[in-house]
Parts: sequence; structure tokens; C-alpha cells
Amino acid sequence: MKLRTLLLMILSTAFLLEGCAGKATKPDWLAGDTPRYQESEFLMGRGEGDTLEAAKDRARADLAKIFSVSVAEESSDVRVFSSGGNTGADEQKQDRTQTNISRALNTRTDQIMQGVRIAEFWQDPATHHHFALAVLRRAPAAMSLRQEINRLDDATRHDLERARNAGDLLEKISAASQALDAQRERVAYQKSLKVVDRTGQGMPSDWTVERLRADLDDLLKRVRIGVRVNDDATGQLGKAVSGGIAAAGFTETKENPDYLVDAALDLADLGRREGWHWMTGALEVKLYENTSGRVRGTQRWAIKASGQEAVLARQRAMEQVDQILKKELGGVIFGFAVKTDGK
Repeated sequence: MKLRTLLLMILSTAFLLEGCAGKATKPDWLAGDTPRYQESEFLMGRGEGDTLEAAKDRARADLAKIFSVSVAEESSDVRVFSSGGNTGADEQKQDRTQTNISRALNTRTDQIMQGVRIAEFWQDPATHHHFALAVLRRAPAAMSLRQEINRLDDATRHDLERARNAGDLLEKISAASQALDAQRERVAYQKSLKVVDRTGQGMPSDWTVERLRADLDDLLKRVRIGVRVNDDATGQLGKAVSGGIAAAGFTETKENPDYLVDAALDLADLGRREGWHWMTGALEVKLYENTSGRVRGTQRWAIKASGQEAVLARQRAMEQVDQILKKELGGVIFGFAVKTDGK
């Protein structure tokens, strides 16, 4: 009798346990915080998928959004910083600046994301969907971001010191431009740090992007550039060079320029081929110091255009020249300064 009672108790307990297991209560982290991973110490990302691996990948991606948003916001900020009456070389460098910032931030994000781990996962017994929780400790991520910010601040400090001490105006502009780029990149890191940092304060900067941009624009206005064009019977090349100088934010002058832009366009008529008339050649630009005659640098671009008639092909070639100079001449002149200061 006692044995029978004991067996019944064991069977009843087994059925009870089986029933409890079948309920599969949803974990607390699906809806919000969990005591095991306090928000003050961890960043969290959640993911759902048809498979466990898909849920894990989406959880990691959800957490990575914290950092990728900084990249998108900073790209928007670059456009804002570059709009406002004074276009200048600052605006001309817009795309390159966005690309450099995005590349740097993506690299740092990849490094930070190496600290992410899948802490929890669960499968819904009713839908069979998988859920995963990715976590990242705040402290190591914040330390990594602070290191990058300190590096950028050191670079800014160094470049501003170079700008102050440089005897050459183009070298001043080159250094000031690099300081501006460093602080633009820093803005994005600061945004990420304010999310990661427990205090939400991050590391306020000693400089503002707006002030650095204004200082750079002031330097650009001080540069007086003359234009010398070879073999330009129609005047189109000279007009295109002047447009490129203006787009870069420099001042063009005919009297006592600091620098002289020497431009030459060599176009060859290839004749008619397969129903189209072709023009090909090269555009060359040199920058001289007006007083010493020293060549600061040379840049060449390949030109190729076609049209149904020779006149149209030449017109399109000149349009290509005009676009190149307006888009790239300022950056090229900046590059000549960089080569001079040894960087």
C-alpha cells in the first residue's frame, strides 16, 4: 500500500513538472529590462527570426544601430556645416569628408562590436520563432570611444598649432582643414559616447565645428590667386578655371596674386567612329608661387567626350572640364599644400 502511494506521488510530480515545462514562460528581457543585465552596465539588442542564427544576427544588428545612427547623423551634419552662404573648399570636400568619417566610424564600430555576446535566447513553443538577446558592457565600449576622441583632440591641437606657426598661407589652410576634419569626426564619436556613457555626458570638446569652419573660410579669403591659360581662343578654359577658384572659396585677382594657376587643355579630334564624333585629350593644372616661380604641384585629368557632330563633342568636352574644375580644383590646391608640409 505504501509502495503504491509512493508511485502515485512520483507519477503526479512528473506530470506536474511536465505541465510547467510546457508553458515555457516568456523571458523578461523580451519586454524590457532584466535584473541580470542592468541598463546602467549593459547595452542590449533584441532579435527575432525563423532560426536561432537569424535571431542572433538581428540582435547584434539591433545593438549596432546605436553606433550606425551616429554615422548617418554626422553625414547630415556635414551637409549642414557646409551650407550657409560661404560654400568654399569646405563644401567641396563634403563627399570626401563624409566618406572618411563613415569609414573611420565603421571601423571603430566593428572593433567595439567584438565585445558583443549573445547572452540569452528563447523559442516560442506556439509560433516556433526564435528570440535572442545581445549584450555589450558599457564600460569597455566607452573606454574605446574615449580613446578615439582623445586621439582626435590631440590631432586637432597639433594641426591648429601647425596652422598658427606656418609661414606659408597654403600650409596654414591645409593644417586648419585637417583640424576641422578631425573635429567633425569627433562629433560622431561623441554622439555614440553619450549613448554608451552611464552619465550621458560624453566628453565635451574644446572646439566647435562652426568656429573651425569660420576660421578656415577666413584663411581661404586671404589667398589671392591669378589665372594663366594657354591657347584659349574662345575663353572657355579661362572661365572654367575662374569658376573652379570661386567654388573653392579663393579670391581671384589680376594684380599681385600670391599664387598663379596655369591651365592647359590639349584636345584631339578623333573623327567619326561608329556614328559618333569623338574628342579626347588631357587637362593640366599647375600652381605656381607668383614671386618665386616655384611650382607647388601639377594635376592632370583625362578628357573624353562624344557627340553626333564635332561641335557638340567639343562642347561636351568643355562641359566636362568645367565640372572637373568646379568640383576638384580646391581639393587639388589643398593637396599641393599637404605635399609641401610633408604630410
